[in-house]
Amino acid sequence: MIGSHHATRSCERLSYHGIYFAIEKIGELAEIPQLHPHSFRHTYSTELLLMGVDPTHAKKLTGHRSLLIVRRAGCSVEQSAASAAYYRAVGEEVEKQDLE
Repeated sequence: MIGSHHATRSCERLSYHGIYFAIEKIGELAEIPQLHPHSFRHTYSTELLLMGVDPTHAKKLTGHRSLLIVRRAGCSVEQSAASAAYYRAVGEEVEKQDLE
């Protein structure tokens, strides 16, 4: 088990705030602005939809309460797919990061 880095609560599980702080600190060190745990959740949701996972299943896997939140990620997936289709149609190669 990963212990807390808190001075008075060593060997306890990390709280939400502890995880948030640790990821925020990693973002600072890696020079990634505004990195927070939700970034990973959004990326996971988007990747599930890109793989063709049903939005209802993606909702369950990501722990979202509302299907609308998952569908928001789906909108970006649809936009990326439309952009990729356009670039394929005009014969241009596009990197995945260019579609985000």
